[in-house]
Amino acid sequence: MIFRLLLLLIFTSVNSYAAVKQDLSNNQHTQKTDEITPKELLSPLPEDKLLGDPKAPILMIEYASLTCYHCSLFHKEVFPKIKKKYIDTGKMLYIFRHFPLDYRGLKAAMLSYCYEKQEDYFNFNKAVFNSIDSWNYSNLSDLTVLQRVAALSNLKQDTFNQCINDKKIMDKIVNDKSLAINKLGIMATPIFFIRPNNDKSHVGHNNIKHEGYKTFEYFTNVIDRLYEKAIVK
Repeated sequence: MIFRLLLLLIFTSVNSYAAVKQDLSNNQHTQKTDEITPKELLSPLPEDKLLGDPKAPILMIEYASLTCYHCSLFHKEVFPKIKKKYIDTGKMLYIFRHFPLDYRGLKAAMLSYCYEKQEDYFNFNKAVFNSIDSWNYSNLSDLTVLQRVAALSNLKQDTFNQCINDKKIMDKIVNDKSLAINKLGIMATPIFFIRPNNDKSHVGHNNIKHEGYKTFEYFTNVIDRLYEKAIVK
């Protein structure tokens, strides 16, 4: 089972952030990749988990793996500042989407779906990111970190086992990743798409894509510029 999943998630390293390449030729979960457009992917989807005002002027969509070091660094050092300045003040809507880089990243993403409330979902992601240094790197199938986080959130062991073995959830995550690869050209994490939230015009995804770990100052420059334009309109 482990090796079958790993064949779906072949990963490598590119520049200063983690990169992933996937052979989709034998992936049975890519049949829906032609049913959604890049423009639709760059907008809120029905099953997205959101932080902030849905009517906020700016939209940020992040693709990340819960086992990605540079993703965890962003969420520990940069995201709290972004949340305080832009999300909590109603200036930006934030969406998190899973793009697992490895077996444990996939299992972590699957487990996150156990948390139906958005607050619990984001708290789980935060806890896993904060535990990045606790993974057992000598045993890549060791899920102790996830078991610990689940226990601290009072998730029962039976529920834990059910969630990390739910094929329907796994298929959704793998298919979502295939969409991100095929429609948005994502091959690495973290990736951020930042654009005006209410702009109906189509903007090429490469024009609003920001790859890899970025500083808070970098994001303020991008977001403030877009916010000023959105307010003027």
